[in-house]
Amino acid sequence: MIILLSVYNRQRNLRTHCGYYSGKLDGIEGAGTKTAYKNFQRDNGLTVDGKYGSATDGKLILVIKNLQSLLNKYGYKLDIDGIAGDKTINAIVDFQRNHGLVADGIAGAKTYAVLNGGQPSPTPSHYTCKYFKDSEFTCKCGCGTNFQKNGIKKVMDNIREHFGKPIIVTSGTRCRSHNARVGGVSNSYHLYGNACDFVVDGVSSAKVMQYINQLKAQGLVRYAYSITSSATHVDTGGLE
Repeated sequence: MIILLSVYNRQRNLRTHCGYYSGKLDGIEGAGTKTAYKNFQRDNGLTVDGKYGSATDGKLILVIKNLQSLLNKYGYKLDIDGIAGDKTINAIVDFQRNHGLVADGIAGAKTYAVLNGGQPSPTPSHYTCKYFKDSEFTCKCGCGTNFQKNGIKKVMDNIREHFGKPIIVTSGTRCRSHNARVGGVSNSYHLYGNACDFVVDGVSSAKVMQYINQLKAQGLVRYAYSITSSATHVDTGGLE
């Protein structure tokens, strides 16, 4: 028995690869989904019948595997599973933001051109935190998403060193699904690894904010606010 991708995953793959599908991700095989099948089939040398069979399934999985492999060359460490899940889409968005492309999570012609040997802007070297493990910034839902940027990691090291007390990271990088579940805004800087929510042991968020305002004056922080009396949000907005 041949097991094909679910309709929902077909829609995600077809949207992520060149934007063939632009409708609602509802898992329903409606007219828009079938039109996307036909356009994908036409462009990939398949029988153009709008029917989703094993040949179309195999090709659609393959193009996403190829996309994941290309992204991994830039250090994203994706599973090569042929499914455009949150981690893959977040990697595309991050890649696009880092290379001056429209950050829409859709790998179109321009994104593929850069992935395949265009002239990307220099990638900053990886910053190793003095006080934090990279795993502390990983998405809390367990999906493994972690694109935490150098700028926010440096800010967190500064805060830890200033107060000299342990810090609990309550939210670092988020995948899109987790961000929606926790009520994050659709363009949250958590999605791009440029934000962190945290608690400094025994220090009020008001006192933390006083120090963060110094970092803002130095151009190291874009925005920050007290979430509760003990928790603080800080983001760099892409500053490195």
